[in-house]
Amino acid sequence: MKHHFLLLAISLMAVISCEKNNVAPPLDNPAGNLLNTLPLSDTVMHNMEGIYELTDGSGDLGTEFVCKVSKSSVSFFSNSGGIYIILKYGLNPKNNTIEFAGFWRYSENTVQGLINLSLTAEEGGSDLLKSGVVGLLAISGNFSGGSSSHQSIRIKFKRAFSRYAIDHEFMIFAHHGVQTTANPPYTENSLNGAIHDQDYGVNGLEFDVHLTRDHIPVCAHDADIELRVTEKGPLSGEYIQYDFAFLNSSVRLSDGEKIPSVEQVLNAFIDSTTLKYMWLDIKGDPDIFKYLEPIVRNAYKKAAEVNRNIVIITDLTSDVVVSEYLSCPSYISLPTMSELGLDDAILHKCTYWGPRYSQGLLLDEVDKAHSLGMKVLSWTLNDKNLILDYLVNGKFDGFISDYPSYVVYDFYTLF
Repeated sequence: MKHHFLLLAISLMAVISCEKNNVAPPLDNPAGNLLNTLPLSDTVMHNMEGIYELTDGSGDLGTEFVCKVSKSSVSFFSNSGGIYIILKYGLNPKNNTIEFAGFWRYSENTVQGLINLSLTAEEGGSDLLKSGVVGLLAISGNFSGGSSSHQSIRIKFKRAFSRYAIDHEFMIFAHHGVQTTANPPYTENSLNGAIHDQDYGVNGLEFDVHLTRDHIPVCAHDADIELRVTEKGPLSGEYIQYDFAFLNSSVRLSDGEKIPSVEQVLNAFIDSTTLKYMWLDIKGDPDIFKYLEPIVRNAYKKAAEVNRNIVIITDLTSDVVVSEYLSCPSYISLPTMSELGLDDAILHKCTYWGPRYSQGLLLDEVDKAHSLGMKVLSWTLNDKNLILDYLVNGKFDGFISDYPSYVVYDFYTLF
């Protein structure tokens, strides 16, 4: 009964997710505390990761936080409202203070504001820089926006992530390469999403794939050019009616970006992030695997050349897609996932199985998949109560979510 109630309660979200993809860009922080600071390596900043607690000041942004570090940002994920805080950083050479500036936002609405923090040498900055030690680290500053006006905040390192959480990497995918269904910071399936999504706590991206008339795989969820994700323009019809160069010059996404090719997205994924997982959701255009395969293989080659460990998972989403997959037998050596039943995943020798969240926990089936060496990824979990329930009671290896802040906070504080 519990699961039926949760599934009914969130059924409306599937309808909402199909509405106009109005973009609410991240706030630009004009704070001068990053002026004249020196860059710091993300390897050094990675030592900051762990659980933090509020020790002074306003609790409007939460009282406990999970800290994760991407290639270019330090991010905090709150126990309140799915709030996330994304910060750029730099070292003030005059006093060895690490300065942070960025924005905060609720996951499920557009309420956001600015935040500026400092980590002095005396409050743990020196230990972080010299030896990576963070036991006494405390960060102080202020934030504004929403109903808050320049409120102070001080958070302190509480504990490291558990050995279980570190060793059992949970895959968290950004749905359509974006973070929220309502007013996302970037248009879905965009290069902006590919470059910046890691800041939002994910370790994987999910992008959708169609073909153009000249056989270029592009990232788009819908087969047709529609106003849900694009600006009003002269073209209509399906992407496969047009050559890629023409689409590139004639269509703009709702945040002004161009429709990216799969090759462009994979290059950004490799060059601009430290993400590991890419989930390609195939829509079934004729000969799609024939034209996708060399792009995927080249991406693996490119990643190996720069010592990047990546996994590109190609999703078999329907009988039509399976038929296309079987027509390209050389693709079988690449990682695949079936969204169909477990028997189909076994039949097609998939390394992943992706059941929809509405099928429930599927405990016996997940156990069977694990016994065969498969990993199981559930999609798309957006309700915060369902996310917590599936983490506590399920055995999945990862989720797709439009609200990864909930998944990040719950996973790292629970396990």
